Amino acid sequence: MKIIFVIVLFVFFFSNSLFSQQSFKGIVKYKMTVISASDGRTDSMKVVFGNNKIKTVFFLPSTKENNKVITKSYIDNFTDNTTVDIDDEARTYSISALNRDQLYKFINTNKFDAVDNKLCYTFEADKADFDNNKYQKIECLASVDFLYRGILNYFFYGIQPIVIDNRIVFDFTTTEKDGKKSKIFLYEIKALEDVDAEFSLKGLNVK
Repeated sequence: MKIIFVIVLFVFFFSNSLFSQQSFKGIVKYKMTVISASDGRTDSMKVVFGNNKIKTVFFLPSTKENNKVITKSYIDNFTDNTTVDIDDEARTYSISALNRDQLYKFINTNKFDAVDNKLCYTFEADKADFDNNKYQKIECLASVDFLYRGILNYFFYGIQPIVIDNRIVFDFTTTEKDGKKSKIFLYEIKALEDVDAEFSLKGLNVK
């Protein structure tokens, strides 16, 4: 009886702790790489979490002809369901309808893992959602402590999971049948009180 009581108390306080957690506001930085790839290329991206909107910025490595790092930015606004596509080099932007598609249905395996010493839940994509002849497994690690309220599931352009079950995704890995893995994983996270400047379109012109 005492054991049952302790378990009930644990569940009660744990669930209330999660409920009381505030929605994360700040910047998460990721690295993108392919394990076992011959060129060993690693790209990076950052995701800015604001009030009911998310900005994704890709940093593309320079080419042999150009030492300049190219950036590409997108702002997804969940209030008016729009996407702002920003051409950082041309200083222009265009607006289109927000893509609400979700390429995979992720299922919580109730297993724990960690990214950069931060505890995560392990989610696996439903095998019915991908080519089983090509992929062995598709999974993501979603944070236990870093939540994004108001958006249950969010996939960038309907493909890359950013928020799963109101939790910020820290790792997204696709494993092919031959063992090759494509990974997008967190390497830095910083909470900020004000991220409005990240979403400003000041100085940009409409395409």
